[in-house]
Amino acid sequence: MTERRRVLEDRLREYAVAEAEDFVWRREQARAEQARREAARGAARERGERERQEAAAAEAVRQELPCGECGRERSAGLCEACGLRRRTEAAIVEAGLVAATWAADLDDAADVAAVAAHVRSTLEADIEATHQQFLELVEPGELEADPVAAAAVLAFDAWQTVEQALPEYRSSALGRLGRTPEAEEEARRAYKTEQNRRWFRANPNGADAVAAATKAADTARERTAEYLCTVRLEQLRERTADRTEQAAAAPWAARLTALAECPLDGETAGVVIA
Repeated sequence: MTERRRVLEDRLREYAVAEAEDFVWRREQARAEQARREAARGAARERGERERQEAAAAEAVRQELPCGECGRERSAGLCEACGLRRRTEAAIVEAGLVAATWAADLDDAADVAAVAAHVRSTLEADIEATHQQFLELVEPGELEADPVAAAAVLAFDAWQTVEQALPEYRSSALGRLGRTPEAEEEARRAYKTEQNRRWFRANPNGADAVAAATKAADTARERTAEYLCTVRLEQLRERTADRTEQAAAAPWAARLTALAECPLDGETAGVVIA
């Protein structure tokens, strides 16, 4: 018993020593990890502060830039009025494309352009009417007293006029697209599917069956109109972007063609095509 007790006590001491060593090791590891985390947080704080300072400096420089459109000083590259005019122009273009989804032959660029031009003239007339209403409300000399603010107000009114018209153009487009053969076919399919459900088979022409089938058909028609509008708009945007890129590249293509046609003799070598 004494020998077994001694062996047991030795093993217990060895276990205690191992546990103590493991505890010390784990404590050191935890301290090292804590120090690493604190260092990482400190570095992150310094990096964040440095980035904030750099961003503030860049913003201060940007604020000093003149407007790229009208040249107004200290406009951060684009003054409020010109920014609103850009948004107005983008909204007018979008309205023209929305109208073209149903009113134009998408494969005929001239037809699409004609629809867009009609929409533009209509919206510009609305903008002009809004401007006239605004001018009737201001006192004489009020606009001249602060021309910058006046320009911003007029630009905002123009943008708001077009923004309010956009949902109407979209609603009109969806209504027209909802009467296309594709939409009508989807509506008929949904109507028949609803009528053939087991709870309507006994009386497919009853009031409840007809009401449910009509609702399903209307939902299918609206969903198809939304899909057609989305697909056609994407198609028009891609073609518009392609034409814009081609128009931008055209002058350079002409210059390169002219340069290629120049003979490389002693008199013309080094000539720059302007």
